[in-house]
Order: sequence, then C-alpha cells, then structure tokens
Amino acid sequence: MATKTSKRTGETSTTVSVGIRIDPKIKFALDIMGRLQKRSLTAVIEWSISQAIANQRVDSSVGLSTALDAIWSTDASIRLVNMAIHLPEALTYDELRIWETIKVSAMFWNPYPDGSFGDDPKMIHVDNLRYIWDQLVAFVEEHKSSSTVVPMKSDDLDVEF
Repeated sequence: MATKTSKRTGETSTTVSVGIRIDPKIKFALDIMGRLQKRSLTAVIEWSISQAIANQRVDSSVGLSTALDAIWSTDASIRLVNMAIHLPEALTYDELRIWETIKVSAMFWNPYPDGSFGDDPKMIHVDNLRYIWDQLVAFVEEHKSSSTVVPMKSDDLDVEF
C-alpha cells in the first residue's frame, strides 16, 4: 500500500493508493456518476465508499462511522488499542495476538496501587507502547508459532527500558 504526501505547501494530508478489480459495468457506472456529479473517478469512488461507511452498522445502536471516530489514530499502536477496545470482533488474528501480548505484558500497563496490572484500557502505559511498538510487533511475529501468548519483558528489548 503506497502512501503519497501532498506536495502543496502547508498541506499535511496523505492519500493511499489502492489497486482494485471491479466489474466493467460498475466501472462504466462510476464514470457516468463522475460526469453527472462533475467529479473525478477517484472522487466518485471516495464518495461512494463514504456513503457505504455511513450506512454500515456495527450493531443495532452504533454506525461504523461513529466507531471509526473512536478508533482512528495516525499512530498504529493507538489505533490497535482503540480497535481492541471499541471493535474487537474486527481484529485480525495477527492484531489479536498483538493485543493479547499487550494484555499479558506488565510493561504496557500502569500498575494499580497494589503493584498488579489488569486490562483496563485507561491503565495502558501509552508512552511505553509507542516507544517499543516495532519491537512488540517483531516479538509477536517471532513467537507466532507458540500455542500460548508469550508475555514481553524488558529483557526482550533492544533498548534500555
């Protein structure tokens, strides 16, 4: 997935290039929609997807766009935590293994007064998670064949912790 940063001065948004295969009739319909709406093909596709997202329900009381507002972050570590909290049923197996590793690893949690830690999302040590995110992902990949989730410890890190 390629990401392209806008070249306009002061602009910070990015776009992502996505290759898709669609039926020729649907492509023709999108072209016609573009002509009628005076939009590019890309703009018509983005508009169509936005409409589909607005109409998609996560459950009977929550729409996908509402859930996305709670989940989205440009930071991959925060996005995964938000997804695990707000839409756990949408986690992939690999994302679930990362989340399970976070849940069993003390370094990712602010301890309770008694020294224990739990899975209360308010107690996540966000700075630690961000700091070693890439190492966490690599650690989970390294232990993917384990039948149980392996807790990550400071001894597993390449950096001082």
